[in-house]
Amino acid sequence: MSATRARAPEGGYDFIVVGSGAAGLVGAISARLAGLRPLIIEKSDRWGGTTAMSGGVLWIPANDSMIAEGVDDPVERARTYLAGLLGPDASERERAKAEAFLDNAPAMARMLAGEGLQWVRNRDHPDYYPEVDGAGHGRTLEAAPIDGHRLGERLATLRGGELDVPALTSDKFGPAVLTKTGLRPAMVGAGIMLRHYGDRLRGRKPLGSGRGLIASLMLIVDRLAIPVRLSTPLVDLIIEHGAVTGVVVDHDGRRESLPAPAGVLLAAGGFAHNPALRRELQGFDATWSNASPDDQGDALVAARAIGADTELLDDCWWMPTLEVGPGQHALALGLRALPGSIVVDHHGKRYMDEARSYMATGRIMREHGAAEHRHWLIMDERFLSRHIFPDLSPTSARAAMMAAGTLKRGETIADLAVQCGLDPAALSATVERFNGFARAGVDEDFQRGATAYDRYWADPAHRPNPSLGAIERPPFWAAVLRPGDLGTNGGVKTDAAGRVLDGAEWPIEGLYAAGNGSGSPFRRSYPGAGATIGAASTFGYIAARHAARRRVNAPAE
Repeated sequence: MSATRARAPEGGYDFIVVGSGAAGLVGAISARLAGLRPLIIEKSDRWGGTTAMSGGVLWIPANDSMIAEGVDDPVERARTYLAGLLGPDASERERAKAEAFLDNAPAMARMLAGEGLQWVRNRDHPDYYPEVDGAGHGRTLEAAPIDGHRLGERLATLRGGELDVPALTSDKFGPAVLTKTGLRPAMVGAGIMLRHYGDRLRGRKPLGSGRGLIASLMLIVDRLAIPVRLSTPLVDLIIEHGAVTGVVVDHDGRRESLPAPAGVLLAAGGFAHNPALRRELQGFDATWSNASPDDQGDALVAARAIGADTELLDDCWWMPTLEVGPGQHALALGLRALPGSIVVDHHGKRYMDEARSYMATGRIMREHGAAEHRHWLIMDERFLSRHIFPDLSPTSARAAMMAAGTLKRGETIADLAVQCGLDPAALSATVERFNGFARAGVDEDFQRGATAYDRYWADPAHRPNPSLGAIERPPFWAAVLRPGDLGTNGGVKTDAAGRVLDGAEWPIEGLYAAGNGSGSPFRRSYPGAGATIGAASTFGYIAARHAARRRVNAPAE
């Protein structure tokens, strides 16, 4: 904590946003539109945070696109759904945060649309807990792909801006994987590549998914003339008369005090890549995080130093992850639901419905010992030849994984088991039992393929169950699967206005938080596709608007 009085720089600003992911950019935009003068500071020399590395979708129930299309999905259904996920033991504060999300998420998306962001709705994506009353589908929004050259000089500092990949909307992810399985998905795949190379021939830089979203937000930030300072990590929070009034940062090797009389919004992510904090707060020595490498808990450390309370620190946004090699890993999303694969533990046995949501699957994996022992994604040659996975399909990728020992190959299941250090009899029995389920179309052990979510990532042309396929065509393959994450989902404790709370649950004046560095409004659940960015953006919006009202009502300086 610092008691240094910050001196206002030339040009002036009164509200500081720490972090340049979705929570930060939406918070800054909201602050500017509410009459504040925000400044965005970013630790890295790249902007975009974990959002830029993500799928870039937002879970927004009762959004304007649904209403415009006449979709009968009132907010009361989503309220019922969230109440079921929060559980009967949720506190009044926790229920109020969920309610604030429902009340403000559509308005936040509407505000951004009014500033030029073009939303696209995924009409078919189901919620992640379809068995819970109030679950629905089509509640997910994403930004339409854009030409990165619209960013001008900012393109050079966009996280991942150098990548040359097709700009997809989320409804194309599944068909892209299935390109080899039939004429219709093949046409989708061909269309994706034709558009991509057509854009390149016309001199465009197509940006989709998380990069498309964060670029669309930065265009608004720049149009509103909101300053952004890169390579400016947060060091400390300034306290004056019991309120947070600024920050201390490190810039070019020297400390600098920046004033924020209207408040500070902590939107710098969590602590996924801070081994010491993960060991202290979560007890994890081995982690496989897909968050931004700068996600190291700076904001959490600064907030704890001034007495901020915390919550849900032991949890993450779990994501099953392929261990590619030392320090290298890749998301295991659709491949767990497609016919022709299973997940087994270090005893060679199945232990879950592999096609469940990544949050549920990753947590089960962690609880079942997949961090301490190698668990394996078992596949046959038909599975790999019919589906396209950027991290497994290329011959070079397989060779690299085999050299690293994270991909094994066997001519028989028993041979594969030996390669993986598994009991051949146990793995053979597991595969034989599963193959019987696949032929019958019913998974009697874990009901894989029984829910709308299981089937969303599966192969709709496969019968009798789109998620169950026999593992029988040699050679057979096994890839190491770990309980990775998309980042932490606990942090400083906040209220329904996004205010950071102290140990007595009193607001710390002038301090707000949104995103992965604060406790999730969904507790330990993940309601649907885009719940992370949806909540982060919504609470950035809520916090900034509260700060603006607080500034208006503040006594004259």
